[in-house]
Amino acid sequence: MTLIQNIYIGKVRNSISLANKLRILQTSNRISAFDFIFPFEINNKAEILQAISTWYFKKTNHIIENHLIGSLDTTHVLVKEANVFPIEIVVRGYLSGSLWRLYKEKGPQEINHQYGILLPNGMQQNQKFPEPIITPTTKAEMGHDMPITAEIAKNLIGADKWNFIAKKSIELFQFGTQEALAKNLILVDTKYEMGEYDGRIILVDEVHTPDSSRYWIADNLDLSNPKQMSKEFLREELIKLFGNPENIKDNPANHPFFKDEKIVHDLIEKVTIRYQELYQTFIGSEKTPLQIANEQKVVWPIFPDTFKEIINAAIMPKNVLVIGNGGRDYSIYSSFQKLPEVSTVFCAAGKRLWDSPKFASCPVSNVNEIAQFAANQKVGLVIAGPELPIANGIAPACEKFNIPILAPSLACASLEASKIICKEIVEAANIKTAKSKIISWKKLKLLLLNFLENPSIPDFSLPCVLKYDSLAAGKGVFVLSNHEDIKQALESIESNLPEWEIMTKSVEAPTYSNNKGEPYFLIEETLIGEEISVIALCNNEQFRLLPIARDYKRRNNNQTGPNTGGMGTIAPVELSDRIMTQVKETFTKILKELNHRKTPYYGFLFAGFMLDKEQNAWLLEFNCRLGDPETQVILPGLQREFYIELYRTAKKQAFLFPEKNATPFLSDSLKRVFVVGASPEYPENSAPKRKIVFSENLSKECQFIPTAIEPDQSTSGGRAFGLLSSGKSIPIARKNIYSQIEKIKLKNIDNSLVNPHYRTDIGQEFE
Repeated sequence: MTLIQNIYIGKVRNSISLANKLRILQTSNRISAFDFIFPFEINNKAEILQAISTWYFKKTNHIIENHLIGSLDTTHVLVKEANVFPIEIVVRGYLSGSLWRLYKEKGPQEINHQYGILLPNGMQQNQKFPEPIITPTTKAEMGHDMPITAEIAKNLIGADKWNFIAKKSIELFQFGTQEALAKNLILVDTKYEMGEYDGRIILVDEVHTPDSSRYWIADNLDLSNPKQMSKEFLREELIKLFGNPENIKDNPANHPFFKDEKIVHDLIEKVTIRYQELYQTFIGSEKTPLQIANEQKVVWPIFPDTFKEIINAAIMPKNVLVIGNGGRDYSIYSSFQKLPEVSTVFCAAGKRLWDSPKFASCPVSNVNEIAQFAANQKVGLVIAGPELPIANGIAPACEKFNIPILAPSLACASLEASKIICKEIVEAANIKTAKSKIISWKKLKLLLLNFLENPSIPDFSLPCVLKYDSLAAGKGVFVLSNHEDIKQALESIESNLPEWEIMTKSVEAPTYSNNKGEPYFLIEETLIGEEISVIALCNNEQFRLLPIARDYKRRNNNQTGPNTGGMGTIAPVELSDRIMTQVKETFTKILKELNHRKTPYYGFLFAGFMLDKEQNAWLLEFNCRLGDPETQVILPGLQREFYIELYRTAKKQAFLFPEKNATPFLSDSLKRVFVVGASPEYPENSAPKRKIVFSENLSKECQFIPTAIEPDQSTSGGRAFGLLSSGKSIPIARKNIYSQIEKIKLKNIDNSLVNPHYRTDIGQEFE
């Protein structure tokens, strides 16, 4: 397994990259359209597609070098591992497909806006261009590609590289056009992907196949209804079944038509026959796919069974359920709905503006009802976002139905549900943490009141930190530096404690307060330094680290104002080797201690650390989940190995790559910044419902996260929304966000507008 670098699952292709700059690429019999995988496969499609692709790689090698090394068998090839440009180069000879739809609906001015190409007015569908045009797009590993101009492409990869690949793309298209005409076909449009390998730009993926290109039959061509000789005919067949997919809100692959065995059988037969026709047209009968593969035969660099095992482990279940309705939970949902093989993501989220074709609502919130719902809907993976369902026993509830669940046991949930039990376990594990004292609320209240009258009483001094033992919806921690802090803490505890006690008594996980029958607190020494958030996916005594983040808890700039659930976050944060060693030791020790207690930990474990000037990492707290808002900057860059190990952990299976224990998961090289937009009252008062209003559209550099936005665009929480941006550096990502967040207002019931509250210094220290 040490050779394995990364794993990719695409709509129709899978691949594994190896340590020696090689990649094994597998073509499957899966079929996709409208960016969705459909619930049936096409017989022999994989070998037909690979044979055509390798055939044309050989025929175009004189134009540009490609990544093909050779065939391993009829459905697997060995290729060079290129650093692929984040751009797809789409070359078009005719005004057809998505470009025609855009032209028809919004006119040539929108074509010019999106692609930087000026087309004349009055063009007709399928009209030929005088010369081929290039309409580049971004290359999204998951989800939709986005159109870009040539100028943006130059900014992404450099002008010289763009000019080279644009020139080569036109040459390839012209060659493909001549090849097509010789076969009585018209090459309408096609896409190319390129990348760098050993300092050279090479062609990757596929070339001139019926899946990457649109062909028409030339004879008796009727431009109003050309006969398709490519995968486009699948789209036409599907539109005959259920109409234009743009009008279908849900995932078209889940359409009831596909429950009809006869419809599916007939569709498979039609598509299979068409792929066989394609093969005969492109290659002819003189060579079979097996013969083409054998002519380019090379030796497998790993065992074929190993490849199969890894790919099978990498494929996520068709149905996933995410519990939670915050920004963290939206990010979990969003990450899974982008995976091509995932068909539906159920969300136990209430009314939220979390719309996508793969979204489905889970109408219940009780953990036992959620588990029953998951069983009824054949959910293959449940992921708990917030602490409450974890502390209420979602893990044992799902285990009754043998549903894989990513959440720790009730015993382990006490690490978050009870700060006092957590402190006892942490100290038993010999983990560096603040000194503390356990005290009941009755004694604490008396102690604080006495201190206000007589600051010289024994066994108490400022500064210190108060922590309520059990769950308190993020409001149970108080940093005390002066008398005013003590007064505010007493007032807050007095007003919130009844609600906290109700929550504590409802929790199934063991807590110190429940055991004692009254509320308890910790008094901790104050630690000074910089805070970081480290989250690990823990699988018994093994763990893998997610990108390290920094959370900004205080409401106002410069870490002032009351504590909140988090006003923003950045990732990744680079740590010294000394700090990283201590971080890893902390996870190693706690997992070993929990296993020693016969309560092994399976799930996410969040560790908040304080880093002092001497480069010591002090543990502040453990949470038994992903953090919020850390998740928003952590998940987007993670690669397929993260999902593999997550799924295996949920099934209580050992990591697929145990040799990577205690190492970070693979992530992209981008820096991410997330800024929370909150109501002006947050966190001190409940926020009234307001409408989100955009003065203009946000730029593509920013993603709007509808944390607590309902389907009618109204807010339903203090932290209403967030903006996420990625960039090559923190300053670039910050600039993207702060240039856009001013476009967002909150509308009161009287139609007056107020500005959302947000911090302007998230990530500022990295400028």
